[in-house]
Amino acid sequence: MEVTLDILCHADFSGRIRKSKSTVGLSAFSAAIESARELNPEGTILMDAGDHFSVNLWGGLPMVRASNLLGTDVMTLGNHEFDRGKDYLEECIAACDFPVLCANIHYKDGDPIAGTLPYIILERCGVKIGVIGLGTEYTPFMVEKSAFLPFTVSSAIAAGKRYIPEMRENGAEIIVALTHCPFYIEEDGSITGEMWDVLRNIPPVDVCIGGHIPGDYANIIHDTCVLKAGFAGESLGRARLVFDTDTRQLVSKSCEVMLTDPNKEGRAEISAYARQVTEPFEAYFNEALAYAEEEWILRLATETKLGDFLADCLRFGGQTEIAYMNATSACGMIEPGVVTRETITQVSGYNDPIFVGEITGKQLYELIELVYEPERFGNNAALLISGFHAELDHTKPSPHKTIRLTLPDGTPIDLERSYSVCTSAYMASGGNDTSQVADQINYRKTDLRFHDAAFAYAKSLKVLAVEDWPRLKEIGKPENDNSPF
Repeated sequence: MEVTLDILCHADFSGRIRKSKSTVGLSAFSAAIESARELNPEGTILMDAGDHFSVNLWGGLPMVRASNLLGTDVMTLGNHEFDRGKDYLEECIAACDFPVLCANIHYKDGDPIAGTLPYIILERCGVKIGVIGLGTEYTPFMVEKSAFLPFTVSSAIAAGKRYIPEMRENGAEIIVALTHCPFYIEEDGSITGEMWDVLRNIPPVDVCIGGHIPGDYANIIHDTCVLKAGFAGESLGRARLVFDTDTRQLVSKSCEVMLTDPNKEGRAEISAYARQVTEPFEAYFNEALAYAEEEWILRLATETKLGDFLADCLRFGGQTEIAYMNATSACGMIEPGVVTRETITQVSGYNDPIFVGEITGKQLYELIELVYEPERFGNNAALLISGFHAELDHTKPSPHKTIRLTLPDGTPIDLERSYSVCTSAYMASGGNDTSQVADQINYRKTDLRFHDAAFAYAKSLKVLAVEDWPRLKEIGKPENDNSPF
C-alpha cells in the first residue's frame, strides 16, 4: 500500500501577525496552511525553520501562541530566537506546544538548550519521519553579543554526521533536515551558501529545508527535496513523499512553493487572535508622518535612497556627525503617498536602542574595508551610511578597496580625528561580523530606539528626501554579491 506524506514548511515569519499593504498577516497565512492540510489531513506535517521569537513588535510569546494555533508540528531555532537572551528564549520554548529542535547550538557548558532536542522521530500514516534541527553557524554574528554570551555554536555538518545515522538506527524511514541555514540561487539556477555546504557533507536526507533569507525555492537535487519558502508568510513550501508501506521504501518525491492568498482568512479562532493582538495599535500605526513623492526600494548589496534615509533617521536620533547600520536590518519599499508609522516599521523591523560613541577616521576606514572583505560573513550586504561618502574599488584586493572617505562637503575624513558616531545595538556589539572594529569603540546606550528616531525624522521632513545622494561610488562589484534583494 502507498501512503502520501506532505511536509509543509516556512521560515522567518518574524511576528508579522498584522495584515498590511505589504504583509499578508497571520490569518491569510493560516488559511494557506489549512487549505494544504485539507488535501491530506492525516499525512501532513507543518515544519517551522525559525526566526519567530524576534525583537519585532509581535515576536516572542505572541508568535509562540500563534504557532500553537497554526498547529505547528516541529520547529528549529533561527538566529532571531536569541535576540532577547537566554531567559526569554527558554520562556518561549517552554510555551511551545510542539518540539523545538537544535542539534548544533548549545549552552557554553555543552548542555542542550532547555526544552530542545537535537532531533525527533514523528510518525504519520504508519511511517517514521526523523527530523534534525540545524541552526546557522553564523548565529553569533547576527545576535547582539550580550544576548548570545551563554551559548555556543558547533558544526552543523558534524551534527548531521552524528545524528542522522542515529535516527536511522532508531527506526526513521524518512529523514528531514530542518535548518535555518541560508542558501543562494545563482543565475544558472544552481545554489550556493551554507545550507548547500551542509547538504553536500551530511549523510543523505530526503528533504532539506532552508531559511534565513527571502526568496522561494523548490527543487530536487541529488534525490533530495530542497525547499525554502514562507518568508513573512507570503508562501508555503510543500514536499510530497509517496511511501510504500509493504517495501518500506519511498516511491516518489516532489516539491513546490504555494503562494499565500492575502484576501483569504483562516478559521475564526486565528482571525480573532490576530485582532486581539493588533487592534489596540491600529490608531498608532495609521498616524500620518510625512509624504513620499517617489517609490523607494531597498537593495541589500547596493546603495538606495531608502537605505540612506534609514541611516539619516539613525543619525538624526543619535545627533552625531556620522552613522552606520546594517542593511540586513531593513527590507521592502516605501510607496508614493502618505507615510505612516506602519510604513516606517515595515521597512525597519528591528527597533534597536541607539548607541553613540567616537570613531577615528582610521577606524572608519577599517570598518569599510571589513564590510567588503570577501571572506567575512555577510559580505554581500552593504552598510547604510549617513554623514560621509565612500569611494570603493572592488577590482582591488582586500584590504585596499577604499579609495577615499569624505564628509558630504568633500572634506577628506581625517585618519587621526575622532568623529561622533551612532549605530544600532546590534552593530555596536559587533553584529554582521564587525566586532574587529566595533570592539575598539566605547559605545554608550541611549534611551532612544530607532523607530522613535525615524518617526521624528520623517515628521520633521514632511516630504521624504535624501539630500546628499549618492553616497557610495563603486568600481566593479563585490566578490560575493549574492544578495536576495
